[in-house]
Amino acid sequence: MRSPGWMAVFLCASRLMICAQTPAVPPQAPGAPSQSARTDTDFAEARRLLQQGRYDEAVSQLSDLAAKKPAMKGLSFELGTAYYQKGDYIKAIDPLKSTLAEDPENKEAIQLLGLSYYLSGRPAEAIPQLEKAQAWYPRANVDASYILGLCYIQTKDYPQARKSFARMFEVPADSAASYLFTARMLLRQEFGDCTRSQTTSDPFLFGRTAPLQIPYP
Repeated sequence: MRSPGWMAVFLCASRLMICAQTPAVPPQAPGAPSQSARTDTDFAEARRLLQQGRYDEAVSQLSDLAAKKPAMKGLSFELGTAYYQKGDYIKAIDPLKSTLAEDPENKEAIQLLGLSYYLSGRPAEAIPQLEKAQAWYPRANVDASYILGLCYIQTKDYPQARKSFARMFEVPADSAASYLFTARMLLRQEFGDCTRSQTTSDPFLFGRTAPLQIPYP
């Protein structure tokens, strides 16, 4: 399966978004620092390295910290995020799962875990996480709908893929447009036979006087 250029753009944008969301180190308050301040200080250098694109160094620092303080709060999320930004999606999975074991409502970890599963070639495992993300942001999060739709395609759940793309393009799930959008995505993913089924099973398209011009492979 080919890896189109738009995926590289998406991954670059997602990395920049995560970098932008990485919290800066807060100024030290007078007196003894709080537990939160101490934790932020522990992660400060690794966060700086990530923002500078020095992913290997950040991962190394966080791994050393994990060896010394394995139970440190927030460490698994920092490490999973670092692996994700580095592009080592397989290694990002376990620390992100540990994060969710500690905090099941961590939305960033849920989204990153879903994307890590997808980018590791495990779309079936990505689907539950990305479905949660899509439910939180049903209209605004186009990326979640798009990647979720691709996961459905790769697991051959074409009706769900059509619904996901319909939500992404803000059209009714059973409309002619949703079938055409899905057919287009299937062509991009080189699913030619399934493209035929999507264009011919639409009751609004079937029987039209002008045939659809779909370039089948």
